[in-house]
Amino acid sequence: MKRFIKAAIQGLGYEIRKTEKEEGRRHDSAEARECIEVIQRNTMVMHDALLSLFEQAAFCEMNTIPGSFVECGVWKGGCVGLMALANQKYGSSSRHIHLFDSFQEICEPDASVDGERAVREAREWSHEHEASFSGRLRPLTGVYDRFGGPGTLQENKELLERKIGYPSQFLHYHVGWFQDTLAMDGGSVGDIAILRLDGDWYASTKVCLTHLYDRVVRGGFIIIDDYGAYDGCRKAVDEFVEGLSSPVFLSYVSKDCRYWIKP
Repeated sequence: MKRFIKAAIQGLGYEIRKTEKEEGRRHDSAEARECIEVIQRNTMVMHDALLSLFEQAAFCEMNTIPGSFVECGVWKGGCVGLMALANQKYGSSSRHIHLFDSFQEICEPDASVDGERAVREAREWSHEHEASFSGRLRPLTGVYDRFGGPGTLQENKELLERKIGYPSQFLHYHVGWFQDTLAMDGGSVGDIAILRLDGDWYASTKVCLTHLYDRVVRGGFIIIDDYGAYDGCRKAVDEFVEGLSSPVFLSYVSKDCRYWIKP
């Protein structure tokens, strides 16, 4: 149909051409796809959410939104790597990037709040088959076997420092459970331009928002990877948002991912 419409318009002496704005969007999408290809093996995040993250990081660079890029729950570093690539393409200088993760298997969910899906997957995917889970901070072995194993500190450094070539002095690795590392290191993060949370469960999402949300600058992004995936994550976000002094709108990225912009 487009071919016939184009032929008809050309028959009248006119020509269809893309505007500069449209060409710019196409160029940006091509760059995003190239960057996503670099980090694809190091993430489980779907394409739509990766494209959104790249655009958010590029927006921060092009509009000089101040602050660090922070991710809580990095696995093998794919999303952090994507933000680093956006900085390299659009930023005038390197940003500080903070990675919070246990760099081992995920901890167990809390059956009382995280929902049936979380408990079912923890039971099916791990090597442990307990009757219930209470949210203890201990690694559930085997959960990531189907995805190539847990993300290690070395794998993250290999991607960020060697493959991408991001300067190591701007990379900060906070190793341990969020409940421990945020209490110790959260105060040293400084201003945050992007806060991306991929902690799956209620407790791990809530502790990140509690310690880091106030550090997100006005106009900065808060991204919740598992809002549509797990009941506990959604509950933690909803409770936190309801307690804010200014209302926020959670924008839809994918069936799992949401984000909002700090008022």
